[in-house]
This record gives sequence, C-alpha cells and structure tokens, in this order.
Amino acid sequence: MKRNRILPMMAVVGLSLVFAASAGAQETWIVDILGTPARYWNTTVTVVGQVQAVVPNPAGTTRGTYTILDESCLNPLTIRTNDLPPVSRSFKVTGIIIQDPAQANVPIMKELSRSAPGMASTTLYLLIAAGAAFLFLLIVFIVLLTKPKKQAAAEATIRPAARPSAQVDPSRTTRIPSAPPTFAAAPGGAKTQVFLSLGADIIVDKGPDKGKEFPLHQQVTTIGRPGTRKNDIELNDDTVSKEQASIFYDNIKKEFTVANESATNPTRVNGQPISGPTIIGNGAMIEIGRSVLQFKKS
Repeated sequence: MKRNRILPMMAVVGLSLVFAASAGAQETWIVDILGTPARYWNTTVTVVGQVQAVVPNPAGTTRGTYTILDESCLNPLTIRTNDLPPVSRSFKVTGIIIQDPAQANVPIMKELSRSAPGMASTTLYLLIAAGAAFLFLLIVFIVLLTKPKKQAAAEATIRPAARPSAQVDPSRTTRIPSAPPTFAAAPGGAKTQVFLSLGADIIVDKGPDKGKEFPLHQQVTTIGRPGTRKNDIELNDDTVSKEQASIFYDNIKKEFTVANESATNPTRVNGQPISGPTIIGNGAMIEIGRSVLQFKKS
C-alpha cells in the first residue's frame, strides 16, 4: 500500500519542479524605477530595452555607462557596466538599483548580467523540456521499482556431468597483442604575465593597512576591501567599500586619474570629494573611509 502512494507523491513533486523552472524572474518597467526609486534601492531587477547611448569612463576603455529605453516611458535608465554594449541593440539586463553618486535620489543600475532578450525564453523552454523528460524517467523507474516480483518455484538440483579436461597445445595458442597505453596530453600552463612598472606606487599612509606599498603596473588598478571583485589594492578597512575606486593610466598623456565607485563613503583627493575621473599628481592624498593612500611617483 505504501509503495502505491509513492508514485503520485513523486509525480506531484516532479510537476512542481517543472512549474518552478517555468516561472522566470519578472521584468520591471523603467517608468516604475524612475517614478518610485525608493521602492527599488539595493534591489535586483531586470529590464528589457534598446541601448540609446554609451559613455566610456575613462575614455578609450570599455568601462562606463549606457542608457537603455523601453516602451513604458520616454526617459531612459542609466546603467553602469565594465563592458559597454553596442548602440541600438536590444538587451535583457539584470542589475542592482543604486543612487547616482553625482545626483541624490536619482536611480541608476549597476549591471550584473546582460543577454539578448530571446535567450531567456529559449533557456526556459529547454528547462521545461528537461524537467518533463526527468519526470517521465522518474515515473518509469518508480513503476519498475514497485512492480511485484514473482517468486521462483523450487527446482530440483541439477548437477553437471563430468567432462574430460581438454589438453591445450602451447605452440598453437594465439596471443592478442594488447593495445599500447594512451596518455592524455597535459594541459599547458597559463601564460606568464609581463610585469611592467608604470613608475608610480600607492602607499597606505593611514588606516589598518598603514605602511603597505602597492606598485602600479597595469592600465586599470581597482581599490576596495575583500569581496566578490578581486581588487588589485585590497584593504582590510570596514569603512572601505568592496568596489571603492579605480586608478586609470593614460599611456598617451602619461598621466594617472582616480574615479570614485562607492555610494557609501565617497572617495576624496586632497580633502575634496570627487564625482568623476580626477587627475592625481605626485604626493596626492586619496582618502577612502578611515584610510588615506598616498600617490607617489618613483
């Protein structure tokens, strides 16, 4: 009796999984985000629309912001990203709604993922098909498992008749050569990166990491405390954001700029808060939370 109840119970569970897979994340209209931003602060949402304009920041890189527009209103939503998309293309974008550091109470999105609008539906259909196939196989397995087994009737013991042992001629024995062993090619190691000093260092002048030095050797150097982003300059200061700021090097102008990326504790240069990329010279003091970093050219 208990076995007969297992089948409908498992069927209900399987159908629940299929319906759960078919329930995708709901899309949000841009007019709702712009009209009631307080409802969406630090909330992950998904919007679908067409890219209107892109703004590299700093110029010449793939980082910056772009605006996206949907059918709900005439005002676009600004999205911050590390990989600028092409203009006029439509995308499905998922991200976190935060306040614009340059404008209070103005919502912008920090991009987490971006895909073509049709990709999500295709993936959804594949998940539904896979769930249905899994449910069918599960039902077949349970039916076979609960099927009563027939008990074999007792049979008389049958003993095999004795046979004369065959004589084997070793000279006529054919040996089958074994196949030579195969070895998988060892994967090549990652290519060693070239270390190129840009002639400048960041020295922690104040804070929990006081005394540490970080040489600048790449075009973009990220600053923050340990988190999801692997920062080049990692600080153990709880007043520093996980994505606090970035230092950019312009190879043509041979100059360094710093840009704030935190809405909690803004980045300051020589005591002044910055809202965009700011040029830093030798001896400039970069303040983030309780920590103070000195920019020094060698």
